[in-house]
Amino acid sequence: MAKPSLTSKQKQAVAQRANHCCEYCFCQVKYSPDPFSIEHIIPRSKGGTDELDNLALACQGCNNR
Repeated sequence: MAKPSLTSKQKQAVAQRANHCCEYCFCQVKYSPDPFSIEHIIPRSKGGTDELDNLALACQGCNNR
């Protein structure tokens, strides 16, 4: 059974911490035509958690890499 998705509070906290910029390439959300994603740095399948220090705001380009 899949774990529930992140809460809106968690997503908001990650975006605020990142200053609404991709945490990898630093492009800004407001200038991107595509939505940003909250990704797990260490995937859940590899033992990663939903703690804020394991979550990153990523643009589509960085998330797809």
